[in-house]
Amino acid sequence: MRRLLSALAVLVAAPLAAQTWAISPSLLASAGDAPVVVRAYETEYEVDNPGRATTRVRLVMTALSPAGREAVGALRVVHGGFRELRRFVGTLFDAAGREVRQLDRRDADDYVGATLYEDLRVREATLYGDRYPFTVEWTYEVRHEGVLGWPTWYPQRQGWPVERASFRLSVPAGRTVRTDARGLVPPSVQTGQGGRDRYAWQLTNAPAAEVEPVGPPWWRQLPALRLGTDHFEIGGAEGRLDSWSAFGSWYDGLGEGRQRLPPAAREEVHRVVEGARSDAERVRRLYRHLQATTRYVSVQLGLGGWQPFDAAYVFERRYGDCKALTNYMRAMLDAVGIEADPVLIEAGDGGTDLLESFPDNVFNHVVLRVPLAEASAGTAMRTAMLAPDGAVWLECTSPYAAPGHLGSFTEGRPALLVDGPDSRIVQTPVSGPDVNWEHRTATVRLDARGGAEADVEWALHGEARANALAAFDGATEAERAAVLRRTTGLPSLDVRDLDLGVVADRPDTLAFRARLDVAHAARRAGSRLLLGLMPLAPAVESLPTPEGPRTQPVILGSAYAERDSVRFELPEGYAVGEPPSPVEIAGPVGRYRLAITSEPGVLVAVRELVVDAPRQPAEAYDAVRAFFAAVAEADGTRAIVRRE
Repeated sequence: MRRLLSALAVLVAAPLAAQTWAISPSLLASAGDAPVVVRAYETEYEVDNPGRATTRVRLVMTALSPAGREAVGALRVVHGGFRELRRFVGTLFDAAGREVRQLDRRDADDYVGATLYEDLRVREATLYGDRYPFTVEWTYEVRHEGVLGWPTWYPQRQGWPVERASFRLSVPAGRTVRTDARGLVPPSVQTGQGGRDRYAWQLTNAPAAEVEPVGPPWWRQLPALRLGTDHFEIGGAEGRLDSWSAFGSWYDGLGEGRQRLPPAAREEVHRVVEGARSDAERVRRLYRHLQATTRYVSVQLGLGGWQPFDAAYVFERRYGDCKALTNYMRAMLDAVGIEADPVLIEAGDGGTDLLESFPDNVFNHVVLRVPLAEASAGTAMRTAMLAPDGAVWLECTSPYAAPGHLGSFTEGRPALLVDGPDSRIVQTPVSGPDVNWEHRTATVRLDARGGAEADVEWALHGEARANALAAFDGATEAERAAVLRRTTGLPSLDVRDLDLGVVADRPDTLAFRARLDVAHAARRAGSRLLLGLMPLAPAVESLPTPEGPRTQPVILGSAYAERDSVRFELPEGYAVGEPPSPVEIAGPVGRYRLAITSEPGVLVAVRELVVDAPRQPAEAYDAVRAFFAAVAEADGTRAIVRRE
């Protein structure tokens, strides 16, 4: 949420009432295919004291085509809690720069945020032109009565040229100001005037910037300004941000005394772990108990949503947000003598913006780390649950994750382990293809028309398991069939039967079986059938061709492994011609193998894909692209089946 608001928030010190926003031919020419031009993007952040600041926002954008309509004509501002929205104005201009109308009450709505369990609200307004191009000028002001970290400013978005943007910071004279800028010239600085220090950063006449695909998210590739200080105050709770230890100690203090379980909860915990022979087994049982008896609900009330609700609250209501559920899990472990530490993290598919050298509040999530001193090498529990650091990491908001598996949303990134004055930055574990794997085994009975009946068994572990559980949980038969059509790429697939279960000796592996009817498993070509050998493998898309020199690293997500074994039983009277040659491909990110064998009436294809090095330097992009292009070609291999 903070990043989104920082990217949208624009603050201005001086009014520009006399300026018009006419669209000149030179502006249109310089914009090229861009749907939006940012005309003015100016920000002022004025700090009064550690707990009080004001944000004044002004954003002027021109929509050049329907693709830019929503970006220009719609704005959302979060307020409530410690944010008082003092001003919110919008003005619409036509192509000649003439004012068309002002924002009125019919154009705006104000509602509670993501859930009913929070004190934040959203002011949402729309102001659209009837013809293109049109321009909208937005201004608003937010008063912060509680400040937990200063904003990060992103003066440019992907594909949008910027005429001018500026960020102005005003603080009491002598106040500590920490900055980290990327893609911006050094600021102008005025100190001591009127008892204040003033800083200003600018970006002018910036052409549309493109984000390199399969790399870091846009907000790590484009210009950015990060701001920080040493003291903060929110809800009467004072803290320091001059070190990670100080910030971790502050957060640790928020949870003090909130792990106490009522007697009924303690009795429940001891029933759950009764008979467990190790701490690892107790962790597993209690985590499964948490997943089975609670659900995630975003409860963003009080102290900006930072202070966790106590364990008794979660036990009684059986729900909570990430902080509350993590605190509850920690309390249950404490009740059986197992210590655990919360870990603050910035979750998201794009990774994190945390810099170890720049203490800052970049966090939006919390997980739990459970060190197990008893962990012994060679045990099944160690390989299944423990990270290389000898700890079990728990994602307490997921009803689907296996103990020890965080998932791509939080793994492989720096995070703040909260342990009082010993709080420090640690790395979350990275799951490899030994954890994230999917095995598919199929027997496909082909008929002479190209249709088929297939019996398929899936075994999924790690990320694949969690994704499948999330997709199938609560879904109807029709919805489950739609999931299988989407994941297999077989639009003509009908599901006759589907059973979900677990592998008896591997409780963290999801297994399911299905009987499928596929109307077009093979394509008829006269008396021949052209048979695709990998009907169940998800399509591997080749990477786009770079338009210029690659500068960003290649980031593909989590490592994973897939294995497919398909046995085709041919129609009576049919035989395979010359079987396709085996394929083996190696690349910087992994390896691929396709093997085909045949005997009278039967064709067997075995495919293996392992991606074990999904992060590569920029100079490896062409080789990574070539690898996936070759894999996609191999996955399209067909066998020719002829009538004998």
